[in-house]
Amino acid sequence: MKVTIRINGKNFLADSEETILQVARNNNIEIDTLCFVKDCMGTQECNVCRVEDLNNNSLIRACATKAYEGLNINTNSKLVQMGKKKVITDLLNNHNLKCYTCKRVSNCEFLELVKKTEAKLHKRKDFSREEYQEDLRSKSISLDRSKCLRCGRCVSACREKSGTEIIKFNDISGEIFVGPENLKCFDSTNCLLCGQCVAACPVGALTEKSHLEKVVDALNNNEKHVIVAMAPSVRTALGEIFKLEMGTDVTGKIYSAMREIGFKKVFDVNFAADITILEEGTELIERIKAGGPFPMFTSCCPGWVRYVENYVPEAIPHLSSAKSPQQIFGAASKSYYPFLENINPEDVFTVSVMPCVAKKFESERPEMENNNIRNIDAVLTTRELGELIKKYGIKFENLNDSEVDPMMGTYTGAGTIFGVTGGVMEAALRSVKDILENNSLENVDYKIVRGFEGLKEATVTIDGNNYNVAVISGGKTISKFFSENMIKNKNYHFVEFMACPGGCINGGGQPYVTPMEKENKDYKNLRGEVLYSQDKNSNLRKSHKNQAVLDMYENFVNKEEHLHHHLFHTTYTNRKNNK
Repeated sequence: MKVTIRINGKNFLADSEETILQVARNNNIEIDTLCFVKDCMGTQECNVCRVEDLNNNSLIRACATKAYEGLNINTNSKLVQMGKKKVITDLLNNHNLKCYTCKRVSNCEFLELVKKTEAKLHKRKDFSREEYQEDLRSKSISLDRSKCLRCGRCVSACREKSGTEIIKFNDISGEIFVGPENLKCFDSTNCLLCGQCVAACPVGALTEKSHLEKVVDALNNNEKHVIVAMAPSVRTALGEIFKLEMGTDVTGKIYSAMREIGFKKVFDVNFAADITILEEGTELIERIKAGGPFPMFTSCCPGWVRYVENYVPEAIPHLSSAKSPQQIFGAASKSYYPFLENINPEDVFTVSVMPCVAKKFESERPEMENNNIRNIDAVLTTRELGELIKKYGIKFENLNDSEVDPMMGTYTGAGTIFGVTGGVMEAALRSVKDILENNSLENVDYKIVRGFEGLKEATVTIDGNNYNVAVISGGKTISKFFSENMIKNKNYHFVEFMACPGGCINGGGQPYVTPMEKENKDYKNLRGEVLYSQDKNSNLRKSHKNQAVLDMYENFVNKEEHLHHHLFHTTYTNRKNNK
């Protein structure tokens, strides 16, 4: 039903199901918020969005009050300003001010509201309680509850994006603390470690577990040969940290920045993504030839792997045993690379740059080593790489483009699109279809598996036979997939899973996107288009055509029987009953 409401002296036609906040934003009227994030279904916890109801001379919440005929409000009256300042002051009094050492000082949403309202700290809270000490137990996520505003955005993100509801409001001795139930370590719960809670946090309460100090120490150690490689979607987003437009391809600038920092070699995880397709694709081909078992699941995403191990361990046999591109790169960097360079593998220190915080946990899994040497020594998120570039005083936006070091940096368009949902599926289909049909097919765009829907389904024809495939992104969609028993109902053959909605371009380690940017910018599409553009303009678009990868197999991997399996495959663990 349509109703007429009045905002700041002007009449607007609205739907009676819309909130005041929605009506205001639809008409370009600014109302400050803190807890509300549209794609997380706002929590209505903070009271920052209050406006004045002129009919009753009272403050009401814009995010929770629906439009009705005759409603008359003001969004910036003196009463609103006073009320907002009081709310921010109360939050400030309960917030541990560590701004100068906080990772979020340059993009803290709360700090902006403090400046805007001119709120002042009246009484510093006592943060001596044990629960307020920074929780660094997790391999992926750090939690500083002394900075927590209890806005509930992380709780909403955990519910709406991961679907696990691991993060809760915990009442401990009459005080509310955010975190897993009973404030357990994230790693010892069923948390996917996807980092969507980190991405949702408006302050520095939730952050990635930092590996920056570890990397800097290695760079300063003359006995270490430090190399680096970035994941596909890092190049789609890092520029945002340096105020470049969303959707700016900064691949060449990143290579240049890494060299200025001092890395001995600058490689690319896309190289390892191509290896993944050879290993994972071979598994799929073997299953196709044998008539099963189906379906086969991808294994690139560590958040998804944690979902299987924690929630549906009976699905472990369906997982590809291929390591993720990060870990495959690490294994190659400690075996093939030392072979080429004639150096001791133990001297190589391998850094990966990832859009994901779960990759930190993955790198420290006990399985992720070969010959007692860890595959990956340190994992930086996209945000941490930005921090490292700033630490070294590099003017990123002014850098010229440079090229990757080719021996483990050459990659195909198929390796590039790994960073977006559907990309792994599309890359695999390109190679599997070519190999089984013994033909170099020209049409390699599988647009049927592209797009940002949580679940995409298709039937593809390979060598005269039809195969049912699916692409799933977002923990909540994964949970629905298994709860509705879609495996048996749909007779799938191959399924790609990613824990973050939209895939790695929207990973928990990517640059922060404000709630208003999420509403006004198609940021996932802008980031994804960088990868599709690189793929389209690539001379090679099929992983099994990557000559650098083929050289590695011919000159090193195939020289020893089963070496490819030893280096590039792994095992999984049933964690369901270990909580």
